[in-house]
Amino acid sequence: MQFFFLIYLLIKIFKFKINLKDKKLLFLISVNLLPLVLMFITSIILGSKIRTMWMTPFYLFFGIFFVYLFQSQINIKKINSFLYGFLFLFFLSPFLYSYISISQTDKRTDYPGKEIANKVQSTWSQDFKKEIQFVTGDEWKAGNLSYHLDSRPKWEGFTTSTILNESSQFICVDDVCLGRY
Repeated sequence: MQFFFLIYLLIKIFKFKINLKDKKLLFLISVNLLPLVLMFITSIILGSKIRTMWMTPFYLFFGIFFVYLFQSQINIKKINSFLYGFLFLFFLSPFLYSYISISQTDKRTDYPGKEIANKVQSTWSQDFKKEIQFVTGDEWKAGNLSYHLDSRPKWEGFTTSTILNESSQFICVDDVCLGRY
């Protein structure tokens, strides 16, 4: 949304011609759209979840694509309004993020992963001598727990009786289970 707002500040009229013989335009279209299409197809075939931050590198060339597409409509006299709009959004973003981070304490960034990992590790150490090899449960909680534990156990998916029956040792703490094969 902010991207299109900045494009609006820079362009006088939204009118463009697509010449399919223009090699630069074809290159920009392929660099911008082909990775998105391939990632989409991969996620459909493999059933993998695409995380938002994984898409960040694919957004890099959209600015160049739009500037090339609208290069004849760019109004140089509007460059100051574009610059002010860019600076406004550039400084607004960290302020809004800081406000939300300070005012709302139920966000995932406030998750007490290290404290929970210490609690789970001490519970495990009371009952077993060997290190933890796997965790099961909710993807977010078990993955965060796996990250904070010293042995960095593997996440095996959601907790099932099959996984627990195949393990030699396991315990369940809250809604996450951990164990050894």
